[in-house]
Amino acid sequence: PKEIPSAPPASAPPADVASAPPASAPPPEVAAPVAAPKRGTTLSREERREAAMFAELYSIMVATEHLEQAFVRGAVSNEDYERTCTQLLTQFKTLKNGLKDKCPDIKAFTREHGMNCPLAEERLLGTGVAATALFGGPAAAGKESLACFKASEGFITLVDAVKLNMNAVDELLPLVRDLQASIVGIPNLPPLAGIERIAGWLVTLNGMRASDRLSEEQTRQLALDVEQAYTSLKNWLHEKT
Repeated sequence: PKEIPSAPPASAPPADVASAPPASAPPPEVAAPVAAPKRGTTLSREERREAAMFAELYSIMVATEHLEQAFVRGAVSNEDYERTCTQLLTQFKTLKNGLKDKCPDIKAFTREHGMNCPLAEERLLGTGVAATALFGGPAAAGKESLACFKASEGFITLVDAVKLNMNAVDELLPLVRDLQASIVGIPNLPPLAGIERIAGWLVTLNGMRASDRLSEEQTRQLALDVEQAYTSLKNWLHEKT
């Protein structure tokens, strides 16, 4: 029988092929570049000034809330309360004007920052004057005659101003403020007809700008309210004599 020739021996692969890595071997891993640490945000001068104003607004709201709570508890005297409250009101109005473009809604600011300050909102955003200016405080004994005289004088001055067609806020507000202060200084004054409207006008004028003017309708209403309140006061004084 014929012999089957054996297969020739396999030849060795070339050296360059033998040293090459297998085709399926993954490529060597390359380390990812390390990101440089981010620098802190740098605020501009205008941004720093704005942030400081917002921080001051927050402080004024909190301070006013504490002051009102202390006044309600009787933990602060009327004089100290009125002095501090007037200062806070002045600071708040100045700051509010400076932030009117950035923060037109102060109540939204308080909600956004989780502030619970209803008394401060009522004083700063509502009445705009100290509680003692609206409701008064303990009157000194024996000063009733002087207080009534000052109130009568204040009524006459305001009536004359309205008759002279003075309708600018910066002209009327000081007169109404002085009149209200003299009214609340009268001891044991009953709730006379029209008297409470003077306090209402104080709040209204206090919420307006100094350059604003009352309309003709508002001016006529102010004149009517002042006349009615003054008549009520005179009738009450006449009944006491």
